[in-house]
Amino acid sequence: MSKPRIAIAGFGQRGKTFVELAQGENDIELVGICDNNASRLESFARKHKCTAPLYTDLEKMLDETKPEGVVIAVPDFKHAEVAVAAMKRGCAVLLEKPMSQTIEGCREIIKYAKESRGALLGFVLRGHPVYRKIKELLDDKIIGQVMNLQADEELFVLHGASYMRRWHRHVANSGGFMLAKCSHDIDILSWLIGENPCRVSSFGSLSYFTSDKLKHEFCSECPDKDCRFRFAGEMVYMNEDETANPSKYGFDRCVYTKDKDVIDHQVVNFEYPSGITATFSLDLFAPVPKRTLKVIGSTGYIEADTKAFTVNVAFSDGREPMNFQLTQDNDSGHGGSDLTLFRNFIELVRGKQVVKAGVEAGLASTVVGTAIEEARKERKVVEIPAEAYE
Repeated sequence: MSKPRIAIAGFGQRGKTFVELAQGENDIELVGICDNNASRLESFARKHKCTAPLYTDLEKMLDETKPEGVVIAVPDFKHAEVAVAAMKRGCAVLLEKPMSQTIEGCREIIKYAKESRGALLGFVLRGHPVYRKIKELLDDKIIGQVMNLQADEELFVLHGASYMRRWHRHVANSGGFMLAKCSHDIDILSWLIGENPCRVSSFGSLSYFTSDKLKHEFCSECPDKDCRFRFAGEMVYMNEDETANPSKYGFDRCVYTKDKDVIDHQVVNFEYPSGITATFSLDLFAPVPKRTLKVIGSTGYIEADTKAFTVNVAFSDGREPMNFQLTQDNDSGHGGSDLTLFRNFIELVRGKQVVKAGVEAGLASTVVGTAIEEARKERKVVEIPAEAYE
């Protein structure tokens, strides 16, 4: 059997992760890596002895290397353009989340999906051991009828701050913080419950990273060496020149810059067709990164912590508690889910049937994320009709 031919489009932090995963797999052929920054690609190739052909022209890479699968890790606002180019050539695609920052972009991808080998969404939380265990327990109806879910994402403080200086700071590029960062969480709630929301409301604003605190446009210009948000190269991949001159390329932009319209805290309420309700809270100032989830049922509740890898069940009907201490399947990111996702994609490229989050899940997450942003901005409850997910 010939090795699947894999190409990677986009070489930021996430694209670098997929290149490294690809380099560790012996049963595939990495035929090309594309990014608009040639020096960044060349820098990585030198450091990591990467022999894959490097490209700055997507169409040229697709036509010359003829990949069977393409990992798409470009900025969100480029997802539809790159995905369509790959699918028109029959490639399977692995799309980083979100599928697109607009519903129109999602539908454009869906339009061409049938011409390809298939599409896999990068909703890595579905592969996390904690969420897999919760799904198993809910499918077994271990806590009876599910009534409510309470979810929280706690971003490490420098990770949260990075959204204030990167391209995500513009809602036009990202579709809003909730979609850009938390489309994982939108999807995981729908996956666990087994249905998509019919109504959402949301509150959130920019109240800490405000421009009145701005002293200098870039960290290199600022004398405050003790600022806890001072840029240290986090959440990006830079070549040698970018590392030496981050201000020249905008990497160390002050988190208090006037040039942004993104929020820095948000809460969301969901209602589902079955009557289940859920809440989600976003925290950008956590000492350690983690997600927590509490699922309340008619006979008990489940509490989970992704940092501790624990899932605990308490019952209200006299049964003894159940406690699960889980472990990672491997040492890749997102609790081992990155490698699981990538290997799942390889199987998809081979033409095998795989359990996956596909274009329907991608569309649903963007539909909900868009509704959340509308609800926040207009301060209203937004109804999501069933046909919006079709």
